[in-house]
Amino acid sequence: MPESYCGIDFGTTNSAVSIFDDKKNIAQVLFEKDRETIPTAIFFPEENTYKPIFGAAAIKEYIAGGNGRFMRSIKRILGTDLMNLKTEINEIYLSYEDIIEYFIKHLKTVAEKQNGVALEQVVLGRPVHFQDYAPEADKRAESFLKHIAIKAGFKQIHFQYEPLAAAYAHEQKLEKEKLAFVIDIGGGTSDFSVIRLGAEHKKQIDRAKDILANSGVRIGGNDFDRDLAMKCYMPELGYGTMLKPNPYNGRILPVPFGPYMTLSEWSSINTLYTYKAKKEIQKIYEESSEPQKVRILWETVQKELGHTLLNDVEISKIALSKQELISSRLEFLESKPSIAIKKQRFEESIKKDTQKIVDTMVECLKDAEISFTEIELVILTGGSTEIPYIKKELCRLFSNAEISESGKFSSVSLGLGYEAARVYG
Repeated sequence: MPESYCGIDFGTTNSAVSIFDDKKNIAQVLFEKDRETIPTAIFFPEENTYKPIFGAAAIKEYIAGGNGRFMRSIKRILGTDLMNLKTEINEIYLSYEDIIEYFIKHLKTVAEKQNGVALEQVVLGRPVHFQDYAPEADKRAESFLKHIAIKAGFKQIHFQYEPLAAAYAHEQKLEKEKLAFVIDIGGGTSDFSVIRLGAEHKKQIDRAKDILANSGVRIGGNDFDRDLAMKCYMPELGYGTMLKPNPYNGRILPVPFGPYMTLSEWSSINTLYTYKAKKEIQKIYEESSEPQKVRILWETVQKELGHTLLNDVEISKIALSKQELISSRLEFLESKPSIAIKKQRFEESIKKDTQKIVDTMVECLKDAEISFTEIELVILTGGSTEIPYIKKELCRLFSNAEISESGKFSSVSLGLGYEAARVYG
């Protein structure tokens, strides 16, 4: 009989679920087209708001021009003031709690179909910090997520840091003890753990002595998308240009910074689609000294194509991991602007955020009283660890360590499954 517990990696960009099969083996739940992960995306069709579409199907429906409301990276609202607000979706007001509950419940339903029994107990992954330097917001975020899990149908909820989950997954294959440093650079956060792993260690019920330090920072793949968008895309939409001289005092001001930053962040794009925000951008367009550029911003917002634009940015980010130069043509816009981007420009755009990640790693090792050279195993997880600029920096810092990249997109989920077996099994 399959066990009635699971591990859920509710991620900013992608999510995954692990369960134990009837042979007591850990297994990944399979989503669309037998994928082990599902994009953390949700689309509310205009004709039936209460029956949303999830994952890759949601992205496809939105990109194809479906009528409705699209949302992505909803995990990033945890720990922010948005947790207590409602948003208008197809003339219906839904709370962000309701929206996340829809998605968690979908993960649970798909997992139950594959498991064969109802899932009542769960280990949920969480970043080391939902928000930087905000312990009270951090507590509220975990409590908020726990409340959602209960509403979704779970009766018992346990949390585990995502980098520790990745460590436990890798530990299953280790024969000798290793002093490991886990680097989990996901869509919304970068999290780190220093931990002793090995065959003897995994038999222990209490792992507190093995865990030397945990740390994290609210920087991830979404921030790299934003960095690339602001550096290479937004200037084509008028960012950095000037307004016309003020008719009363002759002052010349730059176009406002805010709309461009909002358009570059997955979790905030929808705030530009209110009547008030659209009117403000209309005014910027009318007062711009380079209206041919700002018109692209105006069109993107008026037609609610922000997610389509950022999807193109994300595709460019991935392509720049393999190519020195790419050309992105925005076919969905009337003028079909073409943007040429060099890898060097992308790397320049993420340099500052990469340094913040490195600084947090240094802090984590300092807390553990361990040096870079003492680390024997570095476990990389999360899609952003594949960015060459970041990987090169990590390899330079840990020159004496073995680098493991196996299960980069599944290790957190699998580790949460093993933790579920320890807690509930």
